[in-house]
Amino acid sequence: MTTDEDRDRLAEQLVALPVYELVDVLRRVLPHHSQDHYGLRTELVLAQATDYEDEPGLEVELVAWPDRDYYDGGLGIDQGLWENGHCAKCDTEVVSNAKRAFCPYCGSRCGLT
Repeated sequence: MTTDEDRDRLAEQLVALPVYELVDVLRRVLPHHSQDHYGLRTELVLAQATDYEDEPGLEVELVAWPDRDYYDGGLGIDQGLWENGHCAKCDTEVVSNAKRAFCPYCGSRCGLT
């Protein structure tokens, strides 16, 4: 991709996807932008930020990738990012459209409710 028009076309295609399909596309892309240098590991992840009107600050949760094996190759239910949980391995709050998912940072399985 070299032009603004190419990127605009791609952005239009991504905007047209329902959230659970957008998450699956980004699952295939974001991990390729990981870096591990000088004792630092960085991951490019998708996150959901929630601002509660009556509470100060933001709640930020990483968007977990659905466990496609559990869903027989599917993406889980198209219900938005309503399943919440916690990654026990890296101590991160996660959210997903699926009850069975993988943490986008450490890759461990997460059970969401």
